[in-house]
Amino acid sequence: MRIGTALAVAGGGLAAAVLAPGMVVARKLHSGGFDPLTDRIPGPLDLEITSLGPCRVTLRRGAPALPSRPDEPGHFLLRGARGWGYAGPVIDVNGVLAVREFRHGMGGLRAGDRVRLDSFAFDGDPRTAHDLAFEDARFTSPLGEFPAWFVPGQRDTWAVMTHGKGADRRETLRLLPVLAALGIPSLAITYRNDEGCPPAPGGLYAYGRDEWEDLEGAVRYALDHGARNILIVGYSMGGAISLAFMGRSSLASRVTALILDAPMINLSRTVEHGARRSGIPSAVLPVSNRIAARRHRFDWRDFDHFGTACGLNVPVLLFHGDADPTVPVATSDALAAARPDLIRYVRLPGVAHVRAWNHDPGAYRAAVTGFLEGVLS
Repeated sequence: MRIGTALAVAGGGLAAAVLAPGMVVARKLHSGGFDPLTDRIPGPLDLEITSLGPCRVTLRRGAPALPSRPDEPGHFLLRGARGWGYAGPVIDVNGVLAVREFRHGMGGLRAGDRVRLDSFAFDGDPRTAHDLAFEDARFTSPLGEFPAWFVPGQRDTWAVMTHGKGADRRETLRLLPVLAALGIPSLAITYRNDEGCPPAPGGLYAYGRDEWEDLEGAVRYALDHGARNILIVGYSMGGAISLAFMGRSSLASRVTALILDAPMINLSRTVEHGARRSGIPSAVLPVSNRIAARRHRFDWRDFDHFGTACGLNVPVLLFHGDADPTVPVATSDALAAARPDLIRYVRLPGVAHVRAWNHDPGAYRAAVTGFLEGVLS
C-alpha cells in the first residue's frame, strides 16, 4: 500500500512536471505558430553597418546574443529605416565582421545604421523589382475577394504562386523573372489572414486545411481567364496549402506540375523540429500538442500532407536546404525517397529556410528552367 501510494504521488508529481511546461509550450505554439498577428510584427534591425562603399558593405551583429548572421551566404535585400540596398556574397569574414558585395537601392543607408538581411531579395512589386509589366487582379473564395499580381505571358500554362506563413507576395519576386522568360503567365496570390485580406473564421492559420479554398479560387480565376493548365508554386506553408489543394480540390486535375520550396509537409514534425532546436524536452510535446488541439479545436492529422504528396501524379521540383531551422529537411527527404519517379529533388547543403534562390540564383534559375522546359514540352 505504501509503495502504491508512493508511486501515485510520484506519478502525480511527474504529470505536474510535464503539464506546466506543456501549457507554456502550447501558448508559445499558439502565438508563434497559429496567430497571424505575431507575423505582422516587423523583423528586427539586428545588424549594424560599420562601413559602406559603392560596392562593399561591412556588417556586424547589433548585439552578441542576436541569432542573425552578418555572414549568411547568399544574396539578400539589406533593409534599414533609411532605405535598402542589395547585399551579395560574402567577401571576407573574421568571426565578428562580414564584408559583402553591395549595390545601392533606394534611400540613403550609411555607416552606423541598423539593418537586416531580407531573404525576399527584392522590394516593391514585379515592375519596381524587375521592370515586369503586371496587373492588379482580384479573385474570390468562400471568404470573399483577394488581391493578386498578374504578370502576363504567351503560354496557356499559368503559374499560381502561394507564399509562406508570415510572408507576402514579395516572396515570389525571386522566381517571377524565370517564369516570365519562359513566357508563363503568373498569378502571385494572397490568402486568408494576410494583411488587408479576409480573416479566417477563427482568426488562425490552418496550414492548408482551410486555405486551399483560396488557392482554388485563384486557380479558377486563371482557368476563367485563358489558362488551360496550371503550374502550382508553393513556399513553406504555401507548400502545405498547395498539397491540400491537390488532395481536396476538383480543379487539381488541371495541374500539370508543382514547384515546392521548403514545403511544410507535416506540421507535427515541424513542431518537433523547432522544439528540438529550442531544447524543449520531447516528453513535453505530447502534452502541449494535446492542449493546443483541444484549445483551438483542430486535429493534427489535418496538417499532415505527406500522404497527398506521395499520391501525386504530376512532376514536382522540390527545393530544400539541410540547414533549415524552420521546416525539417527530413520530411522532403522522405517524400523524395517515396516518389523518385516524379520528384526532381534539389537538396542544398548548409542552406536555411526558403533560401534556394538566395544561395545560388544561377543554379536555381537553371534548375527551374530545365524542369519547366521538360514540363512545357
